[in-house]
Amino acid sequence: MDSVTQDLLREGNNSSWAARNPGRPVIPPRAPLTDAEKARAKERTKERQSALPQRKEKEQALDTAVKALFARLEDDMHAIAVAHHVTDAKVKTLLTGYQQRKRSRGEGLMNALVHTKSEEVNSGLAKGEKYSLAEIRDMVRSDPKMQNPSESEKEFYLNKLKTHRALKNMSVRSSNAAAAKDVREMLDHVFEELDGLALRTGTYTCLFGTRGHVYDTSQATWFGTDNIMEFFEDVMHWEADEIARKLEQWACMHGSNSVENNQRICARLLTSGLRTSLTKNVRINFPNFETNIKEKYGLDCVGWPEDTPFQAPSTIRDNDQLRKLRDALKSGTCHWKKMSPRERANHSAQLEARRKAGETVGKARKKRSDAGTTRKRNAGDKESAPRKKRQLGKGTAPKSSEFVDTSDEEEEDEGDVEDNE
Repeated sequence: MDSVTQDLLREGNNSSWAARNPGRPVIPPRAPLTDAEKARAKERTKERQSALPQRKEKEQALDTAVKALFARLEDDMHAIAVAHHVTDAKVKTLLTGYQQRKRSRGEGLMNALVHTKSEEVNSGLAKGEKYSLAEIRDMVRSDPKMQNPSESEKEFYLNKLKTHRALKNMSVRSSNAAAAKDVREMLDHVFEELDGLALRTGTYTCLFGTRGHVYDTSQATWFGTDNIMEFFEDVMHWEADEIARKLEQWACMHGSNSVENNQRICARLLTSGLRTSLTKNVRINFPNFETNIKEKYGLDCVGWPEDTPFQAPSTIRDNDQLRKLRDALKSGTCHWKKMSPRERANHSAQLEARRKAGETVGKARKKRSDAGTTRKRNAGDKESAPRKKRQLGKGTAPKSSEFVDTSDEEEEDEGDVEDNE
């Protein structure tokens, strides 16, 4: 746990998003420069200014050489176009055209080694004294322990980098000012992307954003492409400003970090993950999880936080435990895993051994108080009869009046039934 998180826990306040999430890592704010760092920065600025004329001469020489090369290429491309009876544009496309591909930015081994070496040599050093990226790369190349690592060592380095990136992505801002700046810059980027999407595809998009606590300083805002906001005014008879204001009131009153809301989020994530894995509507039976889920369907829930009891989220009242479970489910650390046939057989064998030893596996169903006795049913009570017995016989149809009177209450009841269906 870093020092910023410890300070927030010691103060016990809820003035910022970081204070209301004490279990999550905090992005530390930038420390002000010391006098020595300011002096070094001034020296580097003077060095760059003194070397400015030389850089301009080099850039001008490079620009002249590139222009001369481009002129020769134009002449050569024109000659090829004339010889092959094609246009200059086609030759230029064949010469300069390329296929742009984006590779997935996964965890590379070199990046993992650099990250491990950086933690090793830069730990405890002040800003300005830390080694640069180029120096750390040279250290990795010269370190015999990092040359030709085994498969297990590779997996260790990659998992370490993956964990670091996941923590960094799930970390929270340390102050309201830093959080508000992050919100503003990210929303500006999102708005620009959505505008471009609307121009390219004609898609209508709207977005509403607001703070989640009264102490937060970010402002409620809304965004819409083209004239989509007229939908809310014409159909719902609400203006965008009114929706944003109501959303802000709701968010500040109900608070997304409350126990009840975290219980709902955890339950929803667990249930949706289970139904996605099984492609059927199944509810989680926590007391009989070993038999009703693992043994019956061959699914296991891995990555459950160690200090959080394995039980239904609705029965967990500790908000810190709920937050850890919520973050683990959102990040994918806690997820549903399909058991292999061997794992499933071993689990069934373990359950059978426990049963033979006299242990009660799971929670037995509670028996009725009148179990074993015959319960009489009134023969004249049609509602208590089985559904099949209540069906009409073959060839018979209920008699109906020629005219049926209706009332407002009946119409309302019929509407309620349709809505419930």
